[in-house]
This record gives sequence, C-alpha cells and structure tokens, in this order.
Amino acid sequence: MSNVALLFPGQGSQMIGMGRDFWNNFDVAKKLFEEASDAISFDLRKLCFEGSMNELTMTMNAQPALLTVSVIAFQVYMQEIGLEPAYLAGHSLGEYSALVCAGILSFHDAIKLVRQRGIIMHNADPYQEGTMAAISGIHLDTLQKICEQVSTINRPACVACINADQQFVISGHRQTIQEIIKRTESMGIKHSYINVSGPYHSPLMQHAAEQFKIELGQYPYALAKYPVISNVTAAPYESDRSVTDYLNMQMTMPVRWLESMHYLIDRKVTEVIELGSKHVLVSLMNKITKRIVPYSLSQPSDLLMLTNTHERKNKLLTIRKNCLSEVMVTAFISRNYNPDSISYTQTVVPLFHQLQRVQEQMHKNGYELSEEEINDALQVCHSIFTAKQIPFDGTSLIDAI
Repeated sequence: MSNVALLFPGQGSQMIGMGRDFWNNFDVAKKLFEEASDAISFDLRKLCFEGSMNELTMTMNAQPALLTVSVIAFQVYMQEIGLEPAYLAGHSLGEYSALVCAGILSFHDAIKLVRQRGIIMHNADPYQEGTMAAISGIHLDTLQKICEQVSTINRPACVACINADQQFVISGHRQTIQEIIKRTESMGIKHSYINVSGPYHSPLMQHAAEQFKIELGQYPYALAKYPVISNVTAAPYESDRSVTDYLNMQMTMPVRWLESMHYLIDRKVTEVIELGSKHVLVSLMNKITKRIVPYSLSQPSDLLMLTNTHERKNKLLTIRKNCLSEVMVTAFISRNYNPDSISYTQTVVPLFHQLQRVQEQMHKNGYELSEEEINDALQVCHSIFTAKQIPFDGTSLIDAI
C-alpha cells in the first residue's frame, strides 16, 4: 500500500498567476481551464492569470479557481509520477478537490457546485455582521471556553478551524469575535483578521447550509477510488452516510485539520504532497509533525524533487532517524510497570546496552544509520516497552514511524 497522501488547499491559497506554468507546459491544464470556464460561463483562466487579486479573492471566484488548479496539479502528478495515494484530504474547499480526484464528483459538476457554494456563502452575510480571525499561541480548550463564555444565541462565535497545535481560526458575529480577541490579547495571544466575506464554519452559516443542501442534492456521486478524509469527522467518508451529509455539515462545523493529519500519521503515511497554489498545508504539516515529509506541487518545477527518488529516500531516512531518537528516549525514561523485578532486569538491562551502542553510533562523527539498523533499533524499543508493561500503547510510537 502507498504511504503517500495528497492534500488540497482551501481559500487563502489563491494568487494571481496560479496555474499559468501548468497551462504553458501541459495540455491537461488547457483542457481543464476550458472545461471550468464553460461550466460557469466566464473565462476562469483570464481571471487566474490576469485578474485583480480583489476579484480573484471573491468567494464565488476563488472556489472554482482553486479547485481547477488543484485538479490540474493532481492530473499532472498522476501523469508524471503515477504513484497512487493511500488517502486524499482537503482543507475546507479543498475537500471538493479531493472528491473530484477520488472520482466521487465529476470535475464539471464540482466546478458548478463550488461556484454556487461561493455565491451562497457570499450572500449568507449581506450586512457583514460576521468575520473570521486567526488565533495562535493558545490552547484549544482555553479558546473554546472563551468562545462559549462570550457567545450568545444571536451573536455566536466558535473555533472554525483547528489547523495545528495552538493555531486556530475563530468565526462568528463580528462583535463577539472582537470580544474574544480583546480577551485573548490580554493574555498575550496573537491574532489577525482574515479577509473573507462571511463567518464560515460557524452557526451563522446554518441558513446557507440549508440552501446549499438543496444544491447538493442535484448532483450524482460515485464510489470513491481513494479514501477521502472528511473535515467534519477527521476520518474517511463512511459508506452509511451520503456525501451530501458530510458537505452540508461542513458549512457549519469546524475543519478538524490537526486530527485529520494525525489520522494519516497513525496510518503510517510518510509523505504528503500538497496539490495547488502556495504551500499553506506544507507549512501546517511542518508544525504538526516531524514524522511526515511534506512536498508541494504548485508548478512544474516541483516535479524535479518529486521524481528524485534518491533525495526523497534520504529525507525519509532522516525523518525516521529523528523519530527513532524520540522513541529511544521514551524507552529509556518511561516508567516500569512490570511487577517481576528479576524478569525485568534480566530482559531490559541488555536491551538498554544495545540502545546505548546505537546512540553512540548516531552521535559518532555524524554516523548515518541504515534502514536496517533503524528497524533493528525500533525492535529493541518495542521489546523494552513490552518488558516494562506500560499501560499506554507505547508501540504506537513505533508503528507511526
């Protein structure tokens, strides 16, 4: 099974010129830009290449533009690399790109759908009563508690995106968001307002969600070729729930990106490739974990790294070696729960000596462990965890590497 997952960015990744280099170098890009323009009856290529940033950032324009570029990047990836992914995941709008690339939605239907989604989202807050803001440097429980304390029925606010450890987006009524920011500022917490036209992923989108549910019901959905991680559940789509349920709930519920990435870690994904403009999801992955190597395919030149299997293998070995160091420390310092002290001593002490020799090798003149040596050391750590009878699943640390 592949250990690669493909990621698709959402709003905020748009930029003038996005997709131009693909269009210049790949026929599939020309085809998809033309198909997208036909689906929504305006020149999407011209908007992406020559339009103004203000026009491109409008929700009803940004959504089809970002989806088009992501699907182009996927098609180029499959054409030039061809390694089928273990999972697909998209951030908010990016989930639609994932659904297209998994074969659940046709590209033509998805373009029309996200264009309408953008219009509905834009019109959901005609008086600009809502807003969104990025908050960093605060624990999730603390932020959620503040949101609950400040929110009212008519002026709600909530955590809309859980992007990384202590990196979130809040969404809701403007006055309530301002009060949350005032309270967090007094704690030394950083924030920045997001340039959007509505309080997305919040209860204020409920009416929009009801409208959009009707729109969702007008399109056919096929079986998935690859598992797609849902923003709502942070797990793959389940067969007993319809695609429309997930996408409708996504309108008012938070994007559980951090949990989604941990799902990939737990399933032994070792590399992710962000397909689309900018490197937002690569940046988040670097903050979330050191156990996955992130790459970006936002332009044809990125293919040089992706096709360099030697360089990618070296990166993976470096990641595994760094993770091995963490597991070894855990093996040394974790508490012993084995009541049989004689058995414990006879088993663990020799294993400690083996790990110490590995540590000496790792620190001696920059010695690089081979993949076989890393696997042997991990097996020693596994034996130590077993001998200590630790109550938590210490082996999960090893399984994730």
